Amino acid sequence: MLKRDELPALPEADRIMVRPNPPVTTTIGGLEIPVIAQNQAHQGRIIAAGLKALDIMYDNGQQIGDEVLYGQFAGAWEEWDHIMKPGNDPDCTHAEWSRHSPSTIRDDKSHYRCSGYICDACGALRLQEPLLIMNIGDVMANVDKAARSRTGDMCVVIGRTEDGKTCHRIIRKGEIYVTDSTATNGATHVTA
Repeated sequence: MLKRDELPALPEADRIMVRPNPPVTTTIGGLEIPVIAQNQAHQGRIIAAGLKALDIMYDNGQQIGDEVLYGQFAGAWEEWDHIMKPGNDPDCTHAEWSRHSPSTIRDDKSHYRCSGYICDACGALRLQEPLLIMNIGDVMANVDKAARSRTGDMCVVIGRTEDGKTCHRIIRKGEIYVTDSTATNGATHVTA
């Protein structure tokens, strides 16, 4: 079991870790659909990324914490078992846990496939929740990137590579736009 906000692992290479959002619809025609029968969420928040994924994300104007949409079968499920709130005894070994409602452990109301527990000895709150580990290429759209673009915090400019091919680039607010570059990465060598 992990401490508060401690991740089970860090993604490698071009992989990211996403905390999926719960499905939007939980009732059909007034009937409550059990969690196990609900469709998998296709939207979530990036919470960690591998080094290659961080480079790709930066070049594409994305960042950790962004809300993203991904494919239906993208990624592999991993369980994140961690302490959400420490108890009143820092030396407690947390030997006995009682089942508890996830809604009292996490405030944001996303309890899709979650299990909550409370330590009988110290009152620590524990949450088991799903995470998805996927390739950065499985991200189909980025909600927060679109918002940054609308507010002018970033924009896309078009340029040409040294061999004449079209090359788009993200320019962030306050970033100096260089019109001549000799870099070898196609995402960075832009000439006006």
